[in-house]
Amino acid sequence: MDPLRRHAVNVLTLFDKEGAQLKRIRDLYCKKNTISGNDRQRLTAMTNAVIRWRGRLDHWLFGLLNKPNRKIQPELKNVLRLGIYEVVMDEKVPDYAAVDAYVEIAKRSLGKGQGKLTNALLRKATHIHKNDKPEKCTIYDWYSFPDWLWEKWINQFGEEKTKALANYYNSVPQIDIRRNEAKLSHEDLQSFCIENNIEIELWNNSDIFYKVIHNLSGLKNLIAAGKIKVQDRAAGMVVELLSPKQGETILDVCAAPGSKANYIEELMDGRGKLYISDNSSIRMNKFETECKNIVVDVKDASKDNFPLADAILIDVPCSGTGVIGNKPDIRWRRSLNNIREFVELQMSIINHISSFLKPGGRMVYSTCSIEPEENWGVVDAFLKLNANYFIDKETNIIPNSWLDERSALAPFPSMSNTDGMFAARLINEIK
Repeated sequence: MDPLRRHAVNVLTLFDKEGAQLKRIRDLYCKKNTISGNDRQRLTAMTNAVIRWRGRLDHWLFGLLNKPNRKIQPELKNVLRLGIYEVVMDEKVPDYAAVDAYVEIAKRSLGKGQGKLTNALLRKATHIHKNDKPEKCTIYDWYSFPDWLWEKWINQFGEEKTKALANYYNSVPQIDIRRNEAKLSHEDLQSFCIENNIEIELWNNSDIFYKVIHNLSGLKNLIAAGKIKVQDRAAGMVVELLSPKQGETILDVCAAPGSKANYIEELMDGRGKLYISDNSSIRMNKFETECKNIVVDVKDASKDNFPLADAILIDVPCSGTGVIGNKPDIRWRRSLNNIREFVELQMSIINHISSFLKPGGRMVYSTCSIEPEENWGVVDAFLKLNANYFIDKETNIIPNSWLDERSALAPFPSMSNTDGMFAARLINEIK
């Protein structure tokens, strides 16, 4: 029995049972079972793929059953999801090898009867053509998204943009890196990549952000040394919109896991004061810095006190619908009600934190959501209550194609080839 396939079944079953973040479940599982290196990478790829395509896989699965309404226990369902994925969608795996492996897992874990059922269904699955949409398959199941989110996007973006977005989210995501200018030159990074069979491409709107085309794992030593960071280009642009300046006092109040804070730190170059906080002590403990001008603390941005600042980044907790490409499980863990709850939290944070911005200071409100309620909905509601604030439209640093009609950073993932982000810069007017 292939232990890695068995582990994949276990991780997916835990996800169905707990509903927590897939990455968190997988990280804890790998730690407990001492899974690392290539095995961990393969486990990540397998579980991400099945979660990404779960809607389509389930349609195929229930179509293979003689009694489509029969209940299947969670463990068997994930054996079959993985098996169907490998048989139908993964061209690297021979059909017979995948069928035999999952039949063996079902037989050993669930008994001979379930092994026979697995064998029968996976052999039927070998006749499925992955690109032929069955007539009875809904469009949202085919693209593997929940019906409520699909309908919401159709209303927001139209059918063409929604399909393009879904295709982008269902492809293997591109990874971006940011070079620390103080520790590594462009030329040295290029030389390192050539020597280690790594292919990167400089973003056309940056001198320090690169797309990783091939062999991200070859960069692990540079990442460990703090010479480069994994960071999406759009996330980096949120920091550039904040425009941190040396000598300023800056707050980053919802900072975990800290990639934006690290970029702010680099731009400040040890001059000024940077206060980094989040309400999660576990996540903040992972933030590392060598600079003495940085204060790291556990604080609640909706109610705790902060020092007065020249600039504030409020990267609020959100639904995360802009980062489904990298976190495919988000689509199954969110609901309309979740979005309403996030909006309530976002309003409490921006209203509270704005009181710590100096007159004439700037504040960037940002999310990794593409939902209007969490973005302009929150900003407009805040502006109605705070007449001394206005939108800063001097955003020359951001490419026009990444700005919306009201001068907010709002790249659309399938068009920008980045995560979906929203960021508006607000100025506290001096009166």
